[in-house]
Amino acid sequence: MNTPDPTHIITGSDPTITSPAPTPLAGHPAQFLVGAVSRHQFPPDDLPEVAFAGRSNVGKSSLLNRLLNRRNLARVSRTPGRTREINFFAIREQARFVDLPGYGYAAVGRDQRLVWDRVAESYFKERRCLRGVILLIDLRRGLLESDLELIAYLETRGIGFLPVATKIDKLNANPRRQSLVTLEKSLKEQTKLAMAPPLAVSSLDGTGIPTLWEQLERILAAA
Repeated sequence: MNTPDPTHIITGSDPTITSPAPTPLAGHPAQFLVGAVSRHQFPPDDLPEVAFAGRSNVGKSSLLNRLLNRRNLARVSRTPGRTREINFFAIREQARFVDLPGYGYAAVGRDQRLVWDRVAESYFKERRCLRGVILLIDLRRGLLESDLELIAYLETRGIGFLPVATKIDKLNANPRRQSLVTLEKSLKEQTKLAMAPPLAVSSLDGTGIPTLWEQLERILAAA
C-alpha cells in the first residue's frame, strides 16, 4: 500500500474559503460499482482509491453526493449505523472513492459494530491502491473516542488521512472558527499523519468543496 506524501498536500490556506478553479476529475461522471460485504467482492486493485471514513451520521453520503454532483448516488440512511457495506464509486474510470461503513453509533448492537471492524480492516489491510483516507469529523463534537481509535489504527498501518470537518452550517461564524482551531490543536497532539489542517466543508452550500477536490486530486496522484 502506498502512503501519501504529505508534501503533496496544500497547507496553510483558510479552510473556510473555497478555491475558484475546478479540478480535472470534478464534475465528471461517477458510477456506483458495488456494495461489498467481503473482500471477495472488492473491485480489482488497479486504480488509485481514496476512502471516506467517519462516525455514523457524520454526513459521508451527503458529502459524496455533493462532491460527485449526484443527488442520490450515495444512499443516505435515515437510521445511523445501518450501512454494513463498503461502497465503491468509479470516477471517470481513473480513480475510485470508497465509502466505508459509519462507526461509533451507540444504538447499534455489538454484532453490527463488529461488521465495521471486520470489513473495514480487510479493506485497509489488502488494498495496495489506497492513497489515503478522508476522515470526516462533526465539527460540533470534535474528536471522539471512536475517531481516535481509527486514527491510532491508521497510524499502525502508516496510512495518511485528511481531516474534514462537517456540519459546519450548524455553527455560527465565531464558534466555527474556534472549533476549527480546537480541532486542529487536538489533531496535532494525537498524530503526525494528518495530511493538512482540518478542512471545513458544507454539503448544503458547497463551502470548501472545490478545495477538497484539489486535495483529493493531489492524494490520488501521490505515488
